[in-house]
Amino acid sequence: MELRSRRILIFCCLGAFFTLLLGSLGHFVYSWSGGAEWAAWLFPVNESVWEHLKLYILPITLYFALGAYFLRGANNYIATLFFCLALSAGVVTGGFYFYTSVVRHSILAVDILLFVSGTAAGWTAAYFLLNAQNSPLLALFALAGVIMILICFFTFTFSPPHTLLFRTPDGTFGIPAA
Repeated sequence: MELRSRRILIFCCLGAFFTLLLGSLGHFVYSWSGGAEWAAWLFPVNESVWEHLKLYILPITLYFALGAYFLRGANNYIATLFFCLALSAGVVTGGFYFYTSVVRHSILAVDILLFVSGTAAGWTAAYFLLNAQNSPLLALFALAGVIMILICFFTFTFSPPHTLLFRTPDGTFGIPAA
């Protein structure tokens, strides 16, 4: 394995570990903060599927921001950030709705396995994208995608649509009433 590819492999493995660690801790930050508004911007505020996707947003985005120097000049860097976020979230969302439609309720162990699986899928895709030929057009599309993801997460925390993705198991939406 060439040095560049080895650096990318190390970057992605550490990224997966960072995502799992920070994402797991992030699950509790909003309640630990006493429901602070600053925590609502970055961490899940309720038990909806949408809010749990924040377990990927902060860790992956932060890791890519910190890792930019380590992988300076890497191919498809912004595109990789976008696809790592989107694939991780897609695995969790698709997997959750598939298995709960079969068993009719959520199972914590399966939810945790989905979080780990989504992380693995996102960072595996990241490895291959960072090793692929550079695509400036893909970078432009991905930058718009990352911006849209961030806007949606910040907006929908405080003003969620009343649809299944945003509903908690007890039927509420958004930030819990104090």
